Amino acid sequence: MKAISKYNLTALLVLSFFLLPVLVQAMEGKKDKPAAEGEEFLEYITEVNPYHEWDLWPGTEEFYEGTEPHGVLLITYVNDKALQGIEEGMLEEGMPNGSIIVKENYSDDEELINVTSMYKKEGFNPEAGDWFWLVHTEDKEIEESGKVGMCIGCHRQVEHRDYLFIDAHE
Repeated sequence: MKAISKYNLTALLVLSFFLLPVLVQAMEGKKDKPAAEGEEFLEYITEVNPYHEWDLWPGTEEFYEGTEPHGVLLITYVNDKALQGIEEGMLEEGMPNGSIIVKENYSDDEELINVTSMYKKEGFNPEAGDWFWLVHTEDKEIEESGKVGMCIGCHRQVEHRDYLFIDAHE
Protein backbone atom coordinates (compact mmCIF):
# COMPACT_ATOMS: atom_id res chain seq x y z
CA MET A 1 0.00 0.00 0.00
CA LYS A 2 1.32 3.42 -0.90
CA ALA A 3 2.01 5.88 1.91
CA ILE A 4 0.34 9.28 1.85
CA SER A 5 2.90 12.02 1.47
CA LYS A 6 2.95 15.00 3.81
CA TYR A 7 1.96 17.19 0.85
CA ASN A 8 -1.08 15.07 0.01
CA LEU A 9 -2.09 14.86 3.65
CA THR A 10 -1.80 18.64 4.04
CA ALA A 11 -3.80 19.23 0.87
CA LEU A 12 -6.47 16.79 2.05
CA LEU A 13 -6.74 18.52 5.44
CA VAL A 14 -6.96 21.98 3.86
CA LEU A 15 -9.59 20.77 1.41
CA SER A 16 -11.58 19.16 4.26
CA PHE A 17 -11.40 22.40 6.24
CA PHE A 18 -13.15 24.27 3.42
CA LEU A 19 -15.57 21.52 2.34
CA LEU A 20 -16.90 20.54 5.76
CA PRO A 21 -18.83 23.81 6.34
CA VAL A 22 -20.28 23.56 2.83
CA LEU A 23 -21.48 20.00 3.47
CA VAL A 24 -22.94 20.93 6.87
CA GLN A 25 -24.76 23.90 5.35
CA ALA A 26 -26.10 21.72 2.53
CA MET A 27 -27.48 19.20 5.03
CA GLU A 28 -29.09 21.95 7.12
CA GLY A 29 -30.58 23.45 3.96
CA LYS A 30 -32.19 20.10 3.19
CA LYS A 31 -33.80 20.14 6.63
CA ASP A 32 -35.14 23.64 6.04
CA LYS A 33 -36.28 23.21 2.45
CA PRO A 34 -37.58 19.87 1.26
CA ALA A 35 -38.06 19.14 -2.41
CA ALA A 36 -41.45 19.86 -3.96
CA GLU A 37 -41.98 16.14 -4.43
CA GLY A 38 -44.62 14.04 -2.70
CA GLU A 39 -42.66 11.37 -0.84
CA GLU A 40 -39.80 13.65 0.24
CA PHE A 41 -42.15 16.41 1.38
CA LEU A 42 -44.32 13.95 3.32
CA GLU A 43 -41.23 12.53 5.03
CA TYR A 44 -40.12 16.06 5.86
CA ILE A 45 -43.39 17.14 7.53
CA THR A 46 -43.91 13.85 9.38
CA GLU A 47 -40.38 12.74 10.33
CA VAL A 48 -37.63 15.31 9.67
CA ASN A 49 -39.53 18.32 11.02
CA PRO A 50 -42.84 16.92 12.35
CA TYR A 51 -45.67 19.37 11.89
CA HIS A 52 -47.30 18.34 15.17
CA GLU A 53 -44.44 20.18 16.86
CA TRP A 54 -45.20 23.45 15.02
CA ASP A 55 -47.36 26.34 16.16
CA LEU A 56 -51.04 26.48 15.34
CA TRP A 57 -52.17 29.15 12.91
CA PRO A 58 -52.29 32.30 15.06
CA GLY A 59 -55.69 32.88 16.61
CA THR A 60 -56.89 29.30 16.18
CA GLU A 61 -57.24 26.39 18.53
CA GLU A 62 -57.59 22.72 17.85
CA PHE A 63 -60.85 21.76 16.17
CA TYR A 64 -62.08 25.07 14.86
CA GLU A 65 -64.98 25.09 12.40
CA GLY A 66 -64.08 24.22 8.81
CA THR A 67 -65.73 24.30 5.40
CA GLU A 68 -65.81 22.07 2.32
CA PRO A 69 -63.81 20.59 0.75
CA HIS A 70 -61.92 20.34 4.04
CA GLY A 71 -63.38 18.83 7.16
CA VAL A 72 -66.12 20.06 9.46
CA LEU A 73 -63.40 20.54 12.08
CA LEU A 74 -59.83 21.62 11.39
CA ILE A 75 -56.45 21.95 13.04
CA THR A 76 -53.95 24.12 11.12
CA TYR A 77 -50.22 24.08 11.80
CA VAL A 78 -47.62 26.50 10.42
CA ASN A 79 -43.85 26.19 10.26
CA ASP A 80 -41.58 29.00 11.43
CA LYS A 81 -41.41 30.62 7.96
CA ALA A 82 -45.19 30.72 7.62
CA LEU A 83 -45.61 32.00 11.17
CA GLN A 84 -43.11 34.76 10.41
CA GLY A 85 -45.03 35.70 7.27
CA ILE A 86 -48.36 35.79 9.11
CA GLU A 87 -46.97 37.85 11.98
CA GLU A 88 -45.28 40.28 9.58
CA GLY A 89 -48.50 40.78 7.58
CA MET A 90 -47.23 39.12 4.42
CA LEU A 91 -50.48 37.32 3.61
CA GLU A 92 -51.40 39.77 0.88
CA GLU A 93 -47.95 40.51 -0.52
CA GLY A 94 -46.84 36.89 -0.51
CA MET A 95 -45.64 34.45 2.08
CA PRO A 96 -41.91 33.79 2.45
CA ASN A 97 -40.30 31.03 0.43
CA GLY A 98 -40.27 27.88 2.56
CA SER A 99 -43.62 28.57 4.26
CA ILE A 100 -45.55 25.39 5.04
CA ILE A 101 -49.16 25.17 6.18
CA VAL A 102 -50.56 21.79 7.24
CA LYS A 103 -54.28 21.33 7.82
CA GLU A 104 -55.76 18.26 9.47
CA ASN A 105 -59.32 17.75 8.26
CA TYR A 106 -61.75 16.05 10.63
CA SER A 107 -65.36 14.85 10.59
CA ASP A 108 -67.84 16.19 13.13
CA ASP A 109 -66.98 13.30 15.47
CA GLU A 110 -63.28 14.29 15.38
CA GLU A 111 -62.22 11.44 13.08
CA LEU A 112 -59.31 12.41 10.83
CA ILE A 113 -60.38 12.43 7.16
CA ASN A 114 -57.06 13.48 5.60
CA VAL A 115 -54.26 16.01 5.82
CA THR A 116 -53.74 18.81 3.29
CA SER A 117 -50.56 20.85 2.98
CA MET A 118 -49.31 23.88 1.10
CA TYR A 119 -45.60 24.53 0.62
CA LYS A 120 -44.24 27.77 -0.86
CA LYS A 121 -41.37 26.66 -3.10
CA GLU A 122 -39.82 29.39 -5.23
CA GLY A 123 -39.99 28.54 -8.93
CA PHE A 124 -42.23 25.49 -8.44
CA ASN A 125 -45.38 26.89 -10.03
CA PRO A 126 -45.31 30.66 -10.64
CA GLU A 127 -48.77 30.49 -12.27
CA ALA A 128 -50.24 29.49 -8.88
CA GLY A 129 -48.17 31.45 -6.39
CA ASP A 130 -45.34 28.86 -6.31
CA TRP A 131 -47.39 26.64 -3.99
CA PHE A 132 -46.85 22.88 -3.89
CA TRP A 133 -49.88 20.94 -2.65
CA LEU A 134 -50.13 17.59 -0.88
CA VAL A 135 -53.10 15.53 0.29
CA HIS A 136 -52.38 12.42 2.35
CA THR A 137 -54.10 10.00 4.68
CA GLU A 138 -53.41 9.33 8.33
CA ASP A 139 -51.45 6.27 7.15
CA LYS A 140 -49.19 8.51 5.03
CA GLU A 141 -50.65 7.41 1.72
CA ILE A 142 -50.38 10.24 -0.78
CA GLU A 143 -53.69 10.91 -2.49
CA GLU A 144 -52.48 13.89 -4.58
CA SER A 145 -49.40 16.06 -4.77
CA GLY A 146 -47.77 18.78 -6.83
CA LYS A 147 -49.86 21.11 -8.95
CA VAL A 148 -53.19 19.76 -7.71
CA GLY A 149 -55.90 21.21 -9.95
CA MET A 150 -58.72 21.04 -7.42
CA CYS A 151 -56.65 22.87 -4.78
CA ILE A 152 -55.39 25.51 -7.19
CA GLY A 153 -58.85 26.03 -8.70
CA CYS A 154 -60.43 26.68 -5.32
CA HIS A 155 -57.59 28.73 -3.83
CA ARG A 156 -57.38 30.89 -6.96
CA GLN A 157 -60.39 32.74 -5.47
CA VAL A 158 -57.95 34.25 -2.97
CA GLU A 159 -55.01 34.75 -5.31
CA HIS A 160 -54.82 38.33 -3.99
CA ARG A 161 -53.89 36.88 -0.57
CA ASP A 162 -51.25 34.51 -1.91
CA TYR A 163 -53.83 31.73 -2.37
CA LEU A 164 -54.65 31.61 1.35
CA PHE A 165 -58.12 31.58 2.86
CA ILE A 166 -57.64 33.54 6.06
CA ASP A 167 -61.21 34.48 7.00
CA ALA A 168 -61.61 31.31 9.07
CA HIS A 169 -58.46 32.24 10.96
CA GLU A 170 -59.37 35.87 11.74
